[in-house]
This record gives sequence, C-alpha cells and structure tokens, in this order.
Amino acid sequence: MRMTVEIHHLLFDNLPPVSRGQGIVNYPIATKKQGAVNIHSGITRLPAGGVVPAHSHNAEEQVTVLEGRLRIVLNGVPHDCGPYDSTFISAGVVHEFSAIGEEPAVAMVIYGSANVNRTFAETGETVVLGSDADKFPPDPARLG
Repeated sequence: MRMTVEIHHLLFDNLPPVSRGQGIVNYPIATKKQGAVNIHSGITRLPAGGVVPAHSHNAEEQVTVLEGRLRIVLNGVPHDCGPYDSTFISAGVVHEFSAIGEEPAVAMVIYGSANVNRTFAETGETVVLGSDADKFPPDPARLG
C-alpha cells in the first residue's frame, strides 16, 4: 500500500485566522484540509482575560504557551503557565484556559487525532473542532 506524502511549508502570515468568539482566534496548521491523518494542530491567541470554557476532547491534547500567561484548569485544578510551559491532557479530561495578566496569550495546541471533537462541560454539546459550531460564548464574568 502506497501512502500519500504531504509536505507543506506554512507561513504564519498566510494561515487563515478563525474567530472563536471573545476575541479568541485560532490559526489552523496541520489539519485534514492540509492532509493530516493523525494530528490536528494550530496556534491559539487569547486576548487578556479571554476564556476558553470548560470542555473535553475525544483525543489527547498538548498545549505549549508561546507568549503571555495562561491559567489551565485540569479537572478543577488550576495551573499557571508561562512561555514554553506545556500541559499534556488525556482524552476525556475536562479543562479550560484563560489568559491571565495584562497581555494576550498565545499557545501552540496539538491533538493526537485529525478527527477531534469538543464537548462543552456546561451544556454537554459536542461539536467538531474548528467547525462553525465550535464557538466560545461570552464569559459572564467579563460582561459588566
């Protein structure tokens, strides 16, 4: 069986920004659209105070902070992370992210599958990662 070889040089400035709500933007990198069969990855930018609400995935996830500071809550336990700090999150673990401090936060996110779902803890709704339904509602704590 012959495998298809996919090689792409992806310049960040050419990655399509995808708004997720609350000013949070994803920049997809390795996705099924690019030919990925075993991973899904991208860069996520959160404005200061931005929150990705509690959720879980059907795949493993690695998050590495590149800029700013993120508070990553894993099964209810907060972990404050700065540049180059990473977390590994098993499939099914409920987690949330928030940009802490006065600066935006930027993270590289890598999933161990090209077919990733997100299940929101509050509603139980499951959506395909990166789909139009994969949006983050406004954080009530930030709505003055």
